[in-house]
Amino acid sequence: MNYATEIKTDIGIFFHTGTSHFVKHVQFTNWPDHGTPASVDGFIKYVRFARKSHLTGPILVHCSAGVGRTGVFLCVDVVFCAIEKNFPFNIRNIVAQMREQRYGMIQTKEQYFFCYKVVLEVLQKLLTFD
Repeated sequence: MNYATEIKTDIGIFFHTGTSHFVKHVQFTNWPDHGTPASVDGFIKYVRFARKSHLTGPILVHCSAGVGRTGVFLCVDVVFCAIEKNFPFNIRNIVAQMREQRYGMIQTKEQYFFCYKVVLEVLQKLLTFD
């Protein structure tokens, strides 16, 4: 993890009933609103780190509006899952399905193209390792 751009916080919530709940909060700080991260490789590492940080249950993803940066992260995460399971995927369809659930997911062309750049980089690395 690059501590200049990523922050990980472990939060414990303890109830008076004796039960507890733990939350792992992972924040990517080097990502401007309506923009994209400066580094494709850095973002790939961040997504992988976030996925490894939480192995059970759902992951909550958020940004200021919940559509631009959130949409990019979710799209890339869905593609990563498909690649891991050797399932076919279509970024255009993934984004369309997300937009059926939440209007405006992935706000700019730059963000949309960034999803393709990330996936291209991951696939190229997979091909060089085979």
